[in-house]
Amino acid sequence: MNYSITISGETLPILIRRHASARRIVIRYQPLAHALSLTLPRYVSIRQGLHFIEEKRRWIALRLKEKPPFVPFADGQAIPVLGRDYVLAHVGGRGVVHIDGDRIVVPGEASFMQRRVREWLKTQLRQEIDRLAGAKAQRIGVKLKKIVLRDTSSRWGSCSHDGNLSFSWRLVFAPAAVLEYMVSHEVAHLKEHNHSDAFWAVVESVYKDYTQAQRWLSAHGQTLYAYG
Repeated sequence: MNYSITISGETLPILIRRHASARRIVIRYQPLAHALSLTLPRYVSIRQGLHFIEEKRRWIALRLKEKPPFVPFADGQAIPVLGRDYVLAHVGGRGVVHIDGDRIVVPGEASFMQRRVREWLKTQLRQEIDRLAGAKAQRIGVKLKKIVLRDTSSRWGSCSHDGNLSFSWRLVFAPAAVLEYMVSHEVAHLKEHNHSDAFWAVVESVYKDYTQAQRWLSAHGQTLYAYG
């Protein structure tokens, strides 16, 4: 059965899931799906969960109000890339996407601009992550395995039990210090697969001022979903 809620004239699907270790009901706004996720402990009914959402209407309305305006990949649009601001410039003819001063020049047909910009951004991010991860891994004596980019709305990064690292490609829009923190965080998991004091000591050994980056993500992370 499909569930949804209408708030401030917007209808949001409700994505329900159960989590065996959950101790309380958790509601999150999922910006990519423009939906609410509802995580329920095993002993809580769907009816109770939906009632909880109704009680949180005001909180949900505030989250929607805070949603940043959409920023398209269009000619003349300014976007941040790896800590620097650029302006997208669409040009005709053939060629590869490239930086020219403070412009990102995008050749080809206008209908392909969004896809070409996104692919180029992912390439830039992947190169920077590879560089950072390689340096961090060498520093703490661990080996890197697979690194992938995803478009997720729940995590900026993750480390699987097999040691594969995953990052949101939207980190390309974050300040350079934030990206370095996220890479440090996930590489540290290759040594300490937990969030113990020992883990945070490893993070600090490769990136000292990680608390500032955490605060930035907490305050401004939603803005990274606005681009595209």
